[in-house]
Amino acid sequence: LKVPEASGRIGFCTSAIPSRTMPRRPFVGGNWKSNGSVESAKTLCAALSSGSVAYRNKVEVVICPIAPHINLVSKLLRKSPIKVAAQNVSASAEGAFTGEVSAGQLKDSRIGWTLIGHSER
Repeated sequence: LKVPEASGRIGFCTSAIPSRTMPRRPFVGGNWKSNGSVESAKTLCAALSSGSVAYRNKVEVVICPIAPHINLVSKLLRKSPIKVAAQNVSASAEGAFTGEVSAGQLKDSRIGWTLIGHSER
């Protein structure tokens, strides 16, 4: 899986490539699209956290909240096995790209996942 690095070069996301020695875990991702409020994010995170014991270490779960809620959701799920992803990442490194978020900025915010290639665009 190719992802842009902070330098603007294309790098490889090795966490998405299955290891030859480890069996592959099922993956479930949930994209919130352009939905939700702070209150609904808190409610959903509480429900997801309380149910995470049932699938811990069995399924990799990643959710993609709206950009303004990424930090809140990350904090709410910090003790959970659920990972948080951005809904988009810029193909460019930092610069004069209004509204864009670079891979380096996501990494700096400890966001290790992002969606790319949106069907509705």
